[in-house]
Amino acid sequence: MIRTLLRSAKSMSPTASRRTRSLSRFKIILVPLAACFIVSAAYLSWLIAERQARLERVSRLDIAWVANKAESEFFRLQQVLLAYRTGIGGVTADDVVLRFDIIHSRFKMLTEGDSGIFARSTNEIQTTADRLIEIRKAVEPFIDRLEEPGAAEQAAALLEPIESILPTLVGMANQYVAGLITEDHASLSSLHRTFTLLMIGMIACGFGLIAFMKRQNDLLESAHGEVQDLATNLSHLAHHDALTGLANRILFRQCVDNDLDALRTKGQPLTVLYLDLDAFKQVNDRLGHAAGDELLRIIAKRLQNSLRSGDVAARLGGDEFAVLLRDPISVEIVETISQRIIAAVSAPIGLERQEITIGTSIGIFMARDHTLTRDQIMRGADKALYQAKSEGRGRYRLFDTVPQPEQKVA
Repeated sequence: MIRTLLRSAKSMSPTASRRTRSLSRFKIILVPLAACFIVSAAYLSWLIAERQARLERVSRLDIAWVANKAESEFFRLQQVLLAYRTGIGGVTADDVVLRFDIIHSRFKMLTEGDSGIFARSTNEIQTTADRLIEIRKAVEPFIDRLEEPGAAEQAAALLEPIESILPTLVGMANQYVAGLITEDHASLSSLHRTFTLLMIGMIACGFGLIAFMKRQNDLLESAHGEVQDLATNLSHLAHHDALTGLANRILFRQCVDNDLDALRTKGQPLTVLYLDLDAFKQVNDRLGHAAGDELLRIIAKRLQNSLRSGDVAARLGGDEFAVLLRDPISVEIVETISQRIIAAVSAPIGLERQEITIGTSIGIFMARDHTLTRDQIMRGADKALYQAKSEGRGRYRLFDTVPQPEQKVA
């Protein structure tokens, strides 16, 4: 039995080694792959944040609009100031002040906040923006006292240079915004390509990981199946004789116990036969243990072929065998089976280029009393075997009296 187990374990070792190597590769691949996923996730978060920042930047590109509005508001200021100076249209000093305040806010938007970046982008733009602020500051005192004689004319004269400055500034703003849009568009396109490639890579890695994990799962299922097969083999080996394949003493006792339960509950009788080979020791000593083992295998096969399908044949150890006859059975049937067994075992056997002839003696115990125990039944069969051997070899004897506890137990 131990040799059989070792052979089974040895046959499994190449497969187990392959699984071990596969699991090791899986660990080696899984760790960097998990790290790549973490890095990729962090990089994706950065890409998304950068993309959002770029989009937000584009949404705030109102510099050109502010410059154009400042130009249009300046022309409206000039018109209002001219109307105030000529007294046409009922324009008041408050109307002029209001328009000047609007111009002040437009200039402030051009030089501060997000637009301040534009104003400081080049020395030329910075100089132009500073010039606007200087003119505004120079005009402001005259706007505050428009009702004084000559104040309106002085303010108009000071504002006149802005007519040439603002169109230039508007052109610069439009050019600046166009450059920002081109830059942001290229950056967004690059981010989009990177994002797409990264997502494709992560999806491909995901599919690869799924395929690799499926392979591992297949290996684990295969290992599980082999373990189950090994467990089944171990269970079989634990209950069967490793040499002959017949039931061993443990399984035979379990079968007797089960049939005893049927005898107690349903009244179904059972019969136990004990067999002992005649002259086996002489053959074993003369031809060797290997030949003796082969002889036992042949006898076991002949014994199995002599029984019915529901009967149980067992090797108890050495050259001792036992049979459990099931189903309702008569004395005549038991004797017929016993005669058939004796004839089969006694037939000549070709072994080691020799013709070997051995026999067997059989002890029979038929159990019909539900109060009987397994030990009593087996002692009865052993007693019957002893009687058969004492009367001469190649015989069977039926024992139907329960032996006393001090008698021999097989």
